[in-house]
Amino acid sequence: MASDRRRFDGLLCLECLCVLALLSAFLPGGGGTAPVAIDTSRYYNYESLTELLKALAAAHGSLTRLFSIGQSVQNRSLWVMEISTTPGVDSPGKPKFKYVGNMHGDETVSRQVLVYLIEYLLESYGQDERVDRLINTTDIYIMPSMNPDGFEKSVEGDCRGEHGGRNNARDRDLNRSFLDQFASVVVDEEDVPEVIAMEKWIKENKFVASGNLHGGSVVASYPYDNSKTHKSVGYYSKSPDDDVFKYLAKSYSSKHPVMKTGKTHCLIDPPGETFEDGITNGAKWYDVTGGMQDYNYLQGDCFEITLELTCCKHPMASNLSEEWEKNRDSLLNLMEQVHIGVAGFVTDAIGLGISQATIAVADIDHNITTGKFGDFHRLLVPGTYNITVVAQGYMPVTIFDIEVLEGPATQLNFTLLRLGVVDNHTIETTTSTVFRTQNVSEMEEDPQTRPIEPSNFRHHNYADMEILLRKYSTDYPTITHLYTVGKSVEQRNLYVMEISDNPGKHEMGEPEFKYIGNMHGNEVVGRELLLNLIEYLCNNFGTDPEVTSLVTNTRIHIMPSMNPDGYEMATEGDMNGVVGRNNSNNFDLNRNFPDQFFPIRDPRQPETLAVMHWLQDIPFVLSANLHGGSPMFEGHPCKNIYPEEYFPQGITNGAYWYNVPGGMQDWNYLHTNCFEVTIELGCYKFPFAKDLPKYWKQNKRSLLQFIKQVHKGVKGFVLDATNRKGIYNATIIVAEVNHPVRSAKDGDYWRLLVPGVYKITASARGYIPMTRNVTVVDEAVEVNFTLSRIADRYANNNDQVLTNSSAEPGKEFQQLIKTLSSEEGLNHMISSALVDLSLDRYHDYKDLTEVLHGLQSNYPTITKLRRWILFFFQLIEETKIVIVPSVNPDGREVAQEGQCTSKIGLTNVNGKDLDSDFMGNSSEQFSEMQPETKAIVKKLILNQGFTLSVALDGGSLLTTYPYDKPVQTVANEETLKYLATVYSDNHPKMHLGHPGCPNNTEENIPGGIVRGAQWHGHMHSMKDFSVTYGHCPEITVYTGCCNFPRVKELATIWNENKKSLLSMLVEVHKGLRGMVTDKAGNPISNANIILNEGVKVLTSETGCFHVLLSPGPHHVDALAAGYQHQRKQVFVSSYEAATSVLIVFELDNKLFGLPRELVVTAAGATISAIIVTACIVWCVCSVKSNHQKDGFHRLRQHRDEYEDEIRMMSMGSKKSLLSSEFQDETESEDDTLYINKH
Repeated sequence: MASDRRRFDGLLCLECLCVLALLSAFLPGGGGTAPVAIDTSRYYNYESLTELLKALAAAHGSLTRLFSIGQSVQNRSLWVMEISTTPGVDSPGKPKFKYVGNMHGDETVSRQVLVYLIEYLLESYGQDERVDRLINTTDIYIMPSMNPDGFEKSVEGDCRGEHGGRNNARDRDLNRSFLDQFASVVVDEEDVPEVIAMEKWIKENKFVASGNLHGGSVVASYPYDNSKTHKSVGYYSKSPDDDVFKYLAKSYSSKHPVMKTGKTHCLIDPPGETFEDGITNGAKWYDVTGGMQDYNYLQGDCFEITLELTCCKHPMASNLSEEWEKNRDSLLNLMEQVHIGVAGFVTDAIGLGISQATIAVADIDHNITTGKFGDFHRLLVPGTYNITVVAQGYMPVTIFDIEVLEGPATQLNFTLLRLGVVDNHTIETTTSTVFRTQNVSEMEEDPQTRPIEPSNFRHHNYADMEILLRKYSTDYPTITHLYTVGKSVEQRNLYVMEISDNPGKHEMGEPEFKYIGNMHGNEVVGRELLLNLIEYLCNNFGTDPEVTSLVTNTRIHIMPSMNPDGYEMATEGDMNGVVGRNNSNNFDLNRNFPDQFFPIRDPRQPETLAVMHWLQDIPFVLSANLHGGSPMFEGHPCKNIYPEEYFPQGITNGAYWYNVPGGMQDWNYLHTNCFEVTIELGCYKFPFAKDLPKYWKQNKRSLLQFIKQVHKGVKGFVLDATNRKGIYNATIIVAEVNHPVRSAKDGDYWRLLVPGVYKITASARGYIPMTRNVTVVDEAVEVNFTLSRIADRYANNNDQVLTNSSAEPGKEFQQLIKTLSSEEGLNHMISSALVDLSLDRYHDYKDLTEVLHGLQSNYPTITKLRRWILFFFQLIEETKIVIVPSVNPDGREVAQEGQCTSKIGLTNVNGKDLDSDFMGNSSEQFSEMQPETKAIVKKLILNQGFTLSVALDGGSLLTTYPYDKPVQTVANEETLKYLATVYSDNHPKMHLGHPGCPNNTEENIPGGIVRGAQWHGHMHSMKDFSVTYGHCPEITVYTGCCNFPRVKELATIWNENKKSLLSMLVEVHKGLRGMVTDKAGNPISNANIILNEGVKVLTSETGCFHVLLSPGPHHVDALAAGYQHQRKQVFVSSYEAATSVLIVFELDNKLFGLPRELVVTAAGATISAIIVTACIVWCVCSVKSNHQKDGFHRLRQHRDEYEDEIRMMSMGSKKSLLSSEFQDETESEDDTLYINKH
C-alpha cells in the first residue's frame, strides 16, 4: 500500500511539473520565469517617479546607473536609467539603445510603460533568458519623461489634450523644436532646455536605435517626418534607409495586438483611417517640421521610430495594466533589433581601434561612423551589400558581396593601412608608382591624342567625395597631394587636392592657384565640377599637352567643398532655396570674413578661420570661388527667374550687382596676394544629377582657361645683393596702383597685370628700394630685383664696424656669445643702444594694438651705427623671438593702476585664473580650456618648438622655475635653477633675495630664485605645461611687488630688468649642440641622446640636437637601432656658445656581446640538435604505444609588469625637463618666448 502511495505521489508530482511547464511556456519571457510584480494601479508624478527610480537604482546597483541629461524649464531633472552589465562604462562592440517617453506631457502611457519596462528588466534579470541576453549584449537607456513639466499640468482622463500639458512650461512643442533638414526652425534655446539637452545627449553617444513613445493613435511611424514640399498629408518622404525603418516599425507593430491590425478605431482619427501592417511613413501621415526622429537619424546616426501607443492621450490609471500587457513584447522586440545588420571593428595594422571612421554602404546615401573603440553597428535588412570604410590618414577599404541574413548581425572587421602623415594637416600616399611624362612636342604631333573626359557624373555626399579624393590621391601619387586645411562645425574635413608635378611643396617661381567650391552648401554645381576637374587633370596628365603644361607649370589647389555640413542638409532639385546654404551654426560663410567697410559682428566660423589661415600660409596668386544661382551665359543669367537681369559680356562688379559685406573674394584681395573672382554657374542651386554632364561641357573650357591666367603679368625674384638669397615678404608695388603684393619665402613673387608699360618698385625692411620700368606682354615677364642692405652704406665709413673678418659666420657668432657673456658685455651693449623708449604711460588694448602694428610697419630709429649695435642686430638675427605682451587683455582692461594687491583683473572675463587653466594635452582637456589658454597652447607652446620661455608676472621680486605642481619631482633641476639664476644675477636687486614687499617684509628667497611649488604651488600652470608638453624650459619672473604699479615706476622697472631680459637671448644659444652620423657621414634621425642617464633628446631629420644644460661636465649616451652604443663626456661652459659634439655610430656587429657569426653558428647547431632529439623522442614514444598521442603544450609567457615598474622606479618617477626634442634644424635660429601673464 505504501508502495502504491509512493507511486501515486510520484505520478502526482510529475503531473504538477508538467502543468507548471505548460503554464510557464505561456508566461511572458518563456523560459520558466515567474511573473514580475509591477504596480500598474496609478500614475507616478515627478516626485514619486524620482523616488522610484532612485530606489530601483539602489536595489540593482550592479546593473543600473541613474543620471540626468539636464533640467526642464521648471528645473525638473530629465532622468535616464541605464541598464547594462557595465553601467557607466562604454564596452567595445556593445550597441546602445534608447527609449524616450512623455515628450508631449499629456501623452502619459509612454511614461508609465517605460517605468514598467525598467522594473521588468531589472526584476527578470537572472531568471529570464531573453532578458539576460538583452542586458548582457546591449547598453539600454530609458528616459520615462522628456517633458516632466507638461506631465504635471496634464489631467487624467483627458483623451484629446484639451486641458494642456502637451507643450513644455514655455509653451513650446518639443517635437517641433529640433534642427530640421527641410526648414529653418527658429527657437530660443532658453525656451527649450529639454531639446538642447537631448540634442547634446544624442550627439555625445553612439546610439544605434531608438524608440520615441507618444499617444493619440496606435501606429508605428518612421522617417522622414516632413519633406521639402511640406505637403500637410499624403506625401511619402523616403529616407535612404527606408527599408530598415519599415523593418524596425514592423518589429514593434507585429507584436502589438491592436497595432498590427492597422485599424486604430480611435474616435479622433479620420473615419476609416488604416495603416498597412500598423506602420506609416511620418510625412505621409502628416508633415512634422522640427521633429526628434529625423534629427536622430540625420545628426546622430541613430535609427529612431515614433510609436503611438493609445487612442486616449491620458487614459485613466485603471487602463495602465492593459496597455503594459499590449506593449511589453513589442518593447522587447524592438530593442532586440539593435543587433541586426552588420557589426564589427575598424582597426589599424597593429589592432588599435580607429574612431570616427566612416562606414559607407553602396547605394545607401547615409553613412555612420565608428565609436571610440573602432566598433560599429550598421542596421541593414537581409540582402547583399558592398561596404567601404574611410578614415583620415588611412587607405580606404571596400568589402564586396557581404551577405546579411535574418537575425544576428553579420560580423565584419576592417583593417586599414596608414598613409604617410607629414604633419597634423597633411595626408600623403606612400605608393611608389612612377608616372612617365611624354614630351609636349611629341604629344602635339600625335593625332591620336584625345583627352579622357570625366565619367563620374553624380552627386557626391561627404563620404563619397572623401572616397573619390583618396582614390585619385592613391592612383596618382606623383602629381597629387591630398590635405585638409581644417574641419567644419560638425568635424568634417575641409579637403584640398593639390595637383602639381612636384606635389607637397612650393616650387620657386611657380605660381599657386586655387579653386574653392560649395561655399554655400546648397550650391553644388561647383563641388561636382571641381571633382570632375580633378578627374580630368589626373587622367590626362602625360598624354594631353594642355593638361601636362598646366600641371607642370602651376601648383593647383582644389577645394571641392568649403561647407560640407550645409551640403548634407541640402536637397537635390532645389532651385533657389536656402536649406543648406549656411553652415551648421546657421552662418553664411560668404558674410563671415573681415570686411573693409562694415564691422562683421558674427562669430568667425571654423570653416572661415581655416580658409583664412590657409590663404596666409600659401602665396596664392589667382583664385575662383564657384557658386550657383545665376550663370553668366551671354549676359542673360536666368531669363525665367530674373527676366530683367543682364550682364554685358557675362561679368559684373560685385557691389554693382548687390552688396555683400564680409565676402571672401574681397578678403583675398586685401589681405593676401590673391586675386579672386566669384563665378555663378547655373540657375539651379542643386540641379538633378542627370544635368551634371551638361554643366561640365559648358564649363570645362572656362575652368582650364582661367587657370592659365595665373601666368600673366610680371614674375621674378627679390634677392639680397650680398648673398643672393631670396628676401621674404618684400613689397612689390606698381606705380599709380595702390595694391602691393609680397614675395614668398624664397623671394619669388607674381603680380598679375594686363599688357602695358609699368613702373614697378621692390622694397624690403632694412634694404634700399629699387624701381624698374617694365613692358608687360601677353605672357608673364620675368623681372628680378637685387636689393642692398641699408647697413652696407655705413660699413665703409665707420672704422668701428667689423669688416673683412676671416672667421666663418658660425665662429663669429660664437665669439659674440662669448663677448656678451663676459662681465661687461651686456652692459656695453645696453649703453650703446641709444633708443628713446616711451615709458610715460600705460597702453590699453587699443593702444597696444596700434603700437604693435606700428612696430611691424616701421624701421627702428638708429642714431649712430656702432659695433655694439651690429652685435645687437646679429643676436636678434640669430634668434627667433616671440613676444606676447598680454595673455589676459580682458583682465588688463578692468585692472586699476596703483592697485598693488587687488584681485581685480586677475582672472579673465569668465572668472578663470589662466595660470591654473593649462590642464593637459588631450582633446577633452583642450576643449575645456579658456580661449586665451587655447590660443597660447595651440599657436605657441605646441607648435613653435621653443628652446626657452620667460613669463613675466608681478607681486614679488624673484624668479621661479618648474614645477608649480606640488610633490612633482624635477629632472635636470640644476639646469632650471641655472636659468633662473642667470636672470636673477643680472637684476640689480633680485639676486639679493629680499623682495621687501609690504605684505611680507621678512620674506627671504636665497639668490632670488625658488622652485614654483615651494613658493606658491598650484596645479595646471603655464610653466608646467610648457615643460611637460612643449618640452621647453620656462621660468616665471616676478618683476616687482606691485601688481599694477604707477606709470612713473615703469622706467625704473624697465631699467632693472632689461639686462636680465637680454641675458636670456644669450643663454638660449648655450648648452650642448651636436650631430649624429654613421661612418659614411649620413645623418641619423631619431637617435636617442641620453644626458646624465636621465634627460632624453631625439635627433632631428638632419641628425642634429640642441639642449640647454647647466655649466659643468655631462655624460652623453647615444643609442640607435642597429648601431653600437656610444658614450661621450662633454663640458658645458657658462660663457661660451653651445658646446659642439659629433657622434659617429658604428654598425653593431655583436649579439649578446659575442661576434655575430659565432652566435648565429651556435644557434643553428643548437636548433638542429633540438630537432634531432625531438624526433628520436617522438619515435620512441610512438613505438611504446599507438593509443597515446603526445603533444606539445605551448606556454604563454607573460611579461613581468612588476619588473618594468621596478625599472621605472630605479630611474626615478621624474618628469624630464627635456623629455622630447630640443633640436635645431636650421643650426642658426633658436627660439625664445617672452610672455606677460597679465
